[in-house]
Amino acid sequence: MKNSNMLKEYIFKNKFCIILIILLCIVSTILTLLAPILVGSVIQKIIILNMESIIKQILIIAFIYVCIFVLDFLSVINLSKLSSKIGSEIRKRMFSKINSVPISYIDKNSHGEILNKFSFDVENICMAIIQSTDKIVIGIVTIIGAIIVMIKLNYIMAIITILSAPLMYCISSFIVNRSKEMFKFRGDVISKINGYTGEIINNNKTVKNFNYTKITQDKFNMMNEKLYKDGIKAQFYSSLTNPCTRFVNNLTYILIGIVGIILAKKGEANIGIITSFLMYVNIFARPFNQITGVMSELQTAFSSANKIVEFLQTEDEKTTVKHNIKNIKGNIDFINVKFSYNKDTKFIENMNLSVKQGESIAIVGKTGAGKTSIVNLIMRFYDINKGKILIDGVNINDIPKEVLRKNIGIVLQDTKLFTGTIKENIAYGKKDATDKEILNAIKMSGSDTFIKRLPNGYDTVITEKTFLSAGEIQLITIARMFLIKPPILILDEATSNVDIVTENKIQEAFLELMKDATTFIIAHHLSTIKSADRIIVIENGNIVEEGKHEELLSKKGKYFEMYEN
Repeated sequence: MKNSNMLKEYIFKNKFCIILIILLCIVSTILTLLAPILVGSVIQKIIILNMESIIKQILIIAFIYVCIFVLDFLSVINLSKLSSKIGSEIRKRMFSKINSVPISYIDKNSHGEILNKFSFDVENICMAIIQSTDKIVIGIVTIIGAIIVMIKLNYIMAIITILSAPLMYCISSFIVNRSKEMFKFRGDVISKINGYTGEIINNNKTVKNFNYTKITQDKFNMMNEKLYKDGIKAQFYSSLTNPCTRFVNNLTYILIGIVGIILAKKGEANIGIITSFLMYVNIFARPFNQITGVMSELQTAFSSANKIVEFLQTEDEKTTVKHNIKNIKGNIDFINVKFSYNKDTKFIENMNLSVKQGESIAIVGKTGAGKTSIVNLIMRFYDINKGKILIDGVNINDIPKEVLRKNIGIVLQDTKLFTGTIKENIAYGKKDATDKEILNAIKMSGSDTFIKRLPNGYDTVITEKTFLSAGEIQLITIARMFLIKPPILILDEATSNVDIVTENKIQEAFLELMKDATTFIIAHHLSTIKSADRIIVIENGNIVEEGKHEELLSKKGKYFEMYEN
């Protein structure tokens, strides 16, 4: 998809509104072009003192200017509606895209830069629509209409005025081409600044904890200084168009005045025609000034549109479905699985693992060994490069992702909640859950103790200002799992942020939840996985040891070393 294709698509969708705006602009412009003729006629009649005709034409001129005001007012209203509608449609499309891009895109791109596309870049396009649409339409009609009228008034002065157009066009084209790349660089720097600022805000505690504020300030100042310099260059070059074209227009104005006087002496023009023509010189030049004046907005908008189009062209998650599996039991098999985040770097090589329904598997290993990668592959956040992963004998690539993820419950160490009530957050995976089911999930997770203390219980609204500890947030996340009771359960340090008493309660509840579920337990504290049916040790993305707790200790291998340390 290119910029022009995206523009054509939205023009077609809103063609009736755009046609109305164009018609309003055309009628307004025609009336604007008629006014100078009447003004010239009034001036000529003042000379011959025809007062009755003068008053009549003044009233007509006043009526014309009132009509122009009304038409322009209606044009602005419709432009605002068009801009808001297109902005809304683009954001809707982008949000839909966010839900369809692979997790790898979110992981690899700054969240601040992604958010910047929704706010800054969409707003640039909306502003360009408001600032430029009517000016371009009016400009084209004005230039054509002014040429026709000027030729009828006096072809000599018309030719002189028209000859100034190529010079104004060459000047504006030269400046626009020079500023185009500058606006692109400026837009890139703005995205980086927004991304970096968002990163620092999200990690503000860490920044302050390590006394990193001066370093972050220096880095921001350096980026801000680059934006300042790039912004000056871009704005300076784009701002040159207006004064340069106005200078050519003023020279033309003087030349027309001189030629008009010469023609008047020869009897080929009168004061009324000269007055009208001088007004048309300004009218003829105005579109060049206006169109070149909005070039900076257009350049910024095109730069933003490029980023949005690039985002919309991002490849979606693969959704090929060959098997409509309904009831997942939880048998999982890794067969000769090969996977790497980077094609040039080997990671998981020929992994084979078979997990039976209801079995609990603990995955241990050093940081970066590949524990979370196994979770990512089961959830299909990332797709394997070679081999197969089967669930109940069906290749997960053939299972709809919605069905797959609906049957897998995951509790992460880094938990997140959404704006809304605690009840809504717990029911995130089961919208039709009854109050009884939610209350039961709350009790099973051990979160009832702190929820009872909140002003409105589970109807308490969670916002950025609602203070909940990391442990309390994690308990709410765990309550979700007790509500949906998935056949496959993944616990990634699920009790790392809770106190010992609460942890013991949750562990007891987990035993109940894990009875019929296939469970993967990722743990750094090896004491919490002793009761697992099987423990696998991961190193550099591959299984190096496998067995029960006592069995692995007796081998005195990698697991023994980790347990002793």
